[in-house]
Amino acid sequence: MRSSRTFEGAKRRDDSTGRHRPPQIATGRHRPPQAATGRHRPKAVRSATSDQLRPISCARSVPARSESSRVSYETLLVDVRDGVGTVTLNRPEARNALNQTVIRELGDALARLEGDAETRVLIVRGAGERAFCAGADLKGMFRAGSIIDAREEYAGLARILEAIPRLRMPVIAQVHGYALAGGCGLAAACDLVIAAEDAKFGLPEIKLGLLPLMVLAPILRAASPRRVLELVLTGRELPASEALEIGLATRVVPRAELDRTVAELARTLAALSPATLALGKEAFYRALELPYAQALAQLRDLLTIVARSEDAQEGIAAFLEKRPPHWRGR
Repeated sequence: MRSSRTFEGAKRRDDSTGRHRPPQIATGRHRPPQAATGRHRPKAVRSATSDQLRPISCARSVPARSESSRVSYETLLVDVRDGVGTVTLNRPEARNALNQTVIRELGDALARLEGDAETRVLIVRGAGERAFCAGADLKGMFRAGSIIDAREEYAGLARILEAIPRLRMPVIAQVHGYALAGGCGLAAACDLVIAAEDAKFGLPEIKLGLLPLMVLAPILRAASPRRVLELVLTGRELPASEALEIGLATRVVPRAELDRTVAELARTLAALSPATLALGKEAFYRALELPYAQALAQLRDLLTIVARSEDAQEGIAAFLEKRPPHWRGR
């Protein structure tokens, strides 16, 4: 039976000041679920700069299978259907440009979905026909009063770019039209990037006397460094075919097939063991981040966990008995 939930609540404000509070997204690596004990145990993550584990911080946990978890957003549409969450940047009149409201709400939505047991896969996409996301909204870029204020404003996007690879669920960027500047970085931060043939990727900041600094981190993880440097220094746009060639896109499909292709991929991922998917993401990114010998040591430990997990035992049993597996997420 199909189930669908839409997050529809109101903006959050600080009770004492009336000011909007930015979402807190703790980052680090996902810790695999523990064996069942009859009690829920909080998820934990490992910081990229610390060996200490700490709980994931969500603005407000989304209760599993609850219609009371509705939250509304001014600039996003958020929906969960059959294990697949979809976050749509909903500023089509501005080509889904990133302003402080979008960044604050996107951080909040990611934190809520991370805490939602029903969400096994996440799709990030843009509303309208023109763009996935055309980058920062320049109208509000220089409103911060001081350098410290500006630094904190820019930190919101940095937290999102760091958090996406640390989410337990696979994140798919569904890209059509423009994916420029911060939009290009947002797509690159996602685990998989499915692009329409009409998509255009680029880093045009230098044409405005600016530089694409924070977004370089996820883009350099995905694409050829020399080709990225060319984009930084020239500001030229890449067609989808060239983005695929240099590693910015995972797959390119005709525009008419984009929705179907992403939906099929999401359903495929949602049907797999959520525990194994989470560990697979962790293994991939830790292998990228760590020196070779340290990566091998951590991957050995992860292999030990995966091989002895309940879902691995169930998967093997289902294969031998020629039946579909029944995942328990541990």
